[in-house]
Amino acid sequence: MKRRDVLKALPLGAIAMGVPFSFGGFAGRAFGKSPLLGTLLNAQSNDGKVLVIINMQGGNDGLNTIVPYQDPLYATNRPKIGLDPTKLDAVKIGQTGLAFNPNMEDGKNAKFLKLFNDGKLAILQNVGYATPNLSHFRSTDIWNTASDSELILSTGWIGRYLEDAVDPAYPSDVKPGDDPLAIQIAPTLSPIFQGSKLQMGIAVSDPSYYTAATNYADDPPTSTNAGAELAFVRTVLEQSDIYGAQFNALFPNHKTPTSNTKYPASNSLAVQLQRVAWCIKQGMKTKVYFVTIGGFDTHVQQNSKTAVSGQDLLLNYLSEAISLFQANLEEWGIADNVVGMTYSEFGRRVNENGSQGTDHGTCAPQFVFGTQVSGGVYGPNPSLSDLDANLDLKWKIDFRQMYASVLGDWFGVNQNLRKAILNDNTTSGERFDFSLPLNGSGTKQSLFRNPQAVDRQPVSASNFVLYQNYPNPFNPSTQIKFAVSAAAPTILEVFDGRGALINTLVNERMGRGEHEITFDASRLTSGTYFYRLQVGSEVQTKSMTLVK
Repeated sequence: MKRRDVLKALPLGAIAMGVPFSFGGFAGRAFGKSPLLGTLLNAQSNDGKVLVIINMQGGNDGLNTIVPYQDPLYATNRPKIGLDPTKLDAVKIGQTGLAFNPNMEDGKNAKFLKLFNDGKLAILQNVGYATPNLSHFRSTDIWNTASDSELILSTGWIGRYLEDAVDPAYPSDVKPGDDPLAIQIAPTLSPIFQGSKLQMGIAVSDPSYYTAATNYADDPPTSTNAGAELAFVRTVLEQSDIYGAQFNALFPNHKTPTSNTKYPASNSLAVQLQRVAWCIKQGMKTKVYFVTIGGFDTHVQQNSKTAVSGQDLLLNYLSEAISLFQANLEEWGIADNVVGMTYSEFGRRVNENGSQGTDHGTCAPQFVFGTQVSGGVYGPNPSLSDLDANLDLKWKIDFRQMYASVLGDWFGVNQNLRKAILNDNTTSGERFDFSLPLNGSGTKQSLFRNPQAVDRQPVSASNFVLYQNYPNPFNPSTQIKFAVSAAAPTILEVFDGRGALINTLVNERMGRGEHEITFDASRLTSGTYFYRLQVGSEVQTKSMTLVK
């Protein structure tokens, strides 16, 4: 029986299949973080860089968020829900003809315009993808997996990043004192964290509270396939205690860091971001945090001031929460290591409906924020006259360009890993350009002030390419293919999940061109293995899965 089949059959099988398990206030998943294989992957896992993802659930209406109020077609298409232009001059965005929704600059703490004017907010316009799907479930899946609209993937893009570029050995390498790879402030975990075998993060409602699981004192698992699977499940559960102990050490007696920044309890997004700030302040090396704000499916009474149906209040919450979070990070002197980004599964229709709301549409603006962000407006203003066949907005920035920018210019992931994480199968160059066009000009630039990617240009003649093995998963053999652009000493090695050398497949000078090697794993047990190609001084590594 395969590991996934055993996990499906057991109540605790939810660990690997996407359903959380809970102990007290702590909801756990499968997770891990260790530098054990960092040298193999050339990962920058200890650089202190943090990404905070804000999911705006429901499909946010972009035209009433970043408002093209000087376009006369805006008022024509929205006679009832269109925002009053006399109130928009005060929140206009430079000379772009755009303005923030006034609720994003309303009250004591909602300060999106200030964030923008301080150069800490990037607005990406018309973010979407080709052949958009207007189902909440399917479109959310597309954004979470970074797939084309017709391609169904079982892993999330953050899960692949953490598994491929940070810690491919999880969960076997987790040890006391380690921090989770990723944290979602919630009782359950998003599929965005799904790796090839299990989830790469943990879900916890409040990191300052944790109740440990019961110690496992029963008989050791038998030396059978079922026993091995039971041992795996038990290992994952025990690792939840490792992270729980770490939370208890960071927040002794539930004590949290003191701050002059006051987060309102009435704003659930602000509360979630406050808890993220605690973790970062306490020195956790967690790479990715995930928070949510729901209610953006505004079919009825969109301009209502209630959270049940009103976008105005939700945008006020969004602006307030982000503004407070940014101020809190700056107060504590930790802001330069943190960037945030938003995403929503789609935008809304250009024209309002008969219920003073909007129906499912295509693209919408997204935000990237932080002190290390190159603030500004990216992409052209939405065209209300040049619509698609369904009278919806046309996308201009593929959402994976935003992801590629985060991976490359923030986390410093090299091109080959970026392409693998984003399912980019181009043989040269890069499908998702992450130098984005500034509004109203032909200039492209990075979203970040100090871009980290060292290979932003297409692969040069001095590079080589290591392809994903095929088939994968495999049993008992698989093909490993690579291309060398010039003759050079070449080493191809295979390692197990703990980094031990299993086999050297190539150790000789290889000529220019493509080469294919068969790897026979008939004597090995099921699991994740890594193949590492070194050509001269350059190295690339990929993972592969043996399933027997």
